[in-house]
Amino acid sequence: MSNAAHAGFTRTNLISAGASLGREKPRRQWTREAKFLPSQGVERGSEPLLYAAASPEAVSGAYYGPSRYFGFVGPTTIARVPRSARKPRLGQRLWKLAEQLTNVELPDTTQR
Repeated sequence: MSNAAHAGFTRTNLISAGASLGREKPRRQWTREAKFLPSQGVERGSEPLLYAAASPEAVSGAYYGPSRYFGFVGPTTIARVPRSARKPRLGQRLWKLAEQLTNVELPDTTQR
């Protein structure tokens, strides 16, 4: 099974750390003070990830996330894949990077 999930706007340090994941000074300080945005606790935010990974009802190829307020919060549902994630060239670059980082190269099955 292969599927994906996102946690919505969950109150964790990942939001404030940003892409640096804490290795350098966070760039997005405003997110700590973004109290006007709906957010959720870690327990609720982890539900889509756990559902995608372990639920017998999870559908292979689906993308799960919160169901309310533009996908920021709420119970788990099938979510719309972001436009940037549907770009084939970006997917190819990500796949190639994953192969490089893992030292695993799988055969190209797209040329059939």
